[in-house]
Amino acid sequence: MVLKEIFLTGGSGTLGTELIKNSEKFGVKFIAPSSSQCDITDRDSLYEHLAYFKGDLVIHAAAATDVTGIEKNPINAMKINVHGTINLIDLCHRFGKKLIFISTDYVFDGEKGNYLTTDLVNPVSKYAKTKTAAEFLVRTMSEFLIIRTSFFGHEFPYDQAAADQWSTKDYVDVIAPLVLEQCLTNKAGIVHVGTRKSSTYEKATRRKPDVKKVYLKDIPFKIPPDISLIMEEK
Repeated sequence: MVLKEIFLTGGSGTLGTELIKNSEKFGVKFIAPSSSQCDITDRDSLYEHLAYFKGDLVIHAAAATDVTGIEKNPINAMKINVHGTINLIDLCHRFGKKLIFISTDYVFDGEKGNYLTTDLVNPVSKYAKTKTAAEFLVRTMSEFLIIRTSFFGHEFPYDQAAADQWSTKDYVDVIAPLVLEQCLTNKAGIVHVGTRKSSTYEKATRRKPDVKKVYLKDIPFKIPPDISLIMEEK
């Protein structure tokens, strides 16, 4: 059987690694050079890889995601999340590839929740602003898909979790197959990917039963209270 080839940026990242694990299940083969082999901020480096890629689908999952670090110094995130995306837009247009951009629920401010794909974005953090800027650039293309989603790793990473923060976020092994399923459709535009809306505490206890319950008022920095996404019905 001939497998469908997909070019993947960020293949060594949390989501990229899990997408590759699902390749056999979905009948695809990922071409996923490391960032040292293919630097998306270097157009010439990216050109060398995409010029020889015969498939028609590019999934752009590479990103700078250290929200706290980006708040202090956003320049590197701008290079990766914005300039790197511009390079991909340019070369996907040049070589006739469809670009699938992995975005985030943080394009919304989290004040109302239950966000539709048509709701106006209002990013708060500098990380979210770089991803939102990249979204708008991707939307200049004639053929694209933006997937807004959010995920933990395989385990809950903190010792405490807010009982009054809500989202459709889930663990990466749950989210990755849902993302790949959307990538293999003929959809264009923007889609939301997530699971059932629940509190961060509820999600945390599924894999870390001894996590401590806290509330947003107890946390010394601002956290969006509800970044839940409304998914398109199948």
